[in-house]
Amino acid sequence: MLKKNLLVSLIMVAGLAVGASASAQVYVGGTVGQSKWNVDCKEAGVTCDKSTNAYKLIGGYNIDKNFALEASYFSLGKMQANAKIGTVNASAEAKGTGFELAGVLKHDFENGFGGFAKAGIARVKADTTANVPTVFKLSNDTTSTQPVLGLGVTYAVSKEIALRGEIESRRIKIGDDKNTVNTISVGLQYAF
Repeated sequence: MLKKNLLVSLIMVAGLAVGASASAQVYVGGTVGQSKWNVDCKEAGVTCDKSTNAYKLIGGYNIDKNFALEASYFSLGKMQANAKIGTVNASAEAKGTGFELAGVLKHDFENGFGGFAKAGIARVKADTTANVPTVFKLSNDTTSTQPVLGLGVTYAVSKEIALRGEIESRRIKIGDDKNTVNTISVGLQYAF
């Protein structure tokens, strides 16, 4: 009798698990926005352009109504610095790209609005170049694993389509230095 009850219980739990996974949704999306690189450009004669365009492509899986897993490819854009050294104009730039995996805690409010918070890890690549004409040209790539945090809101336009806005913060390693890049973006997501 005990074995029969155990078997029935296991079948019921398996049925609940299958039912829960069948109601889970896969979604894809993308966002565009602005990144701000928090780098120090306080040297005399140095000018920096630390704000740049950014984008992200998203794939997600809703485990239940309050939790999802997201994988993303992102571009943090390009930070540029210029300096005059005597009569020579020197320049440097850094580009950031990467992949991330994050857990998303979300909640649906009234009238189609929702909010979410996410935390995860990102594999971030920084491509850097420096150029002092007629003296040297240098390039370097640094790849590191860094944390990513974010907060956002969604608005359901229909059952499948939602508008998405978010603020994210990532670390990026350039050589031996770690810097923070903050991104504000808006976009769409489509649920299957």
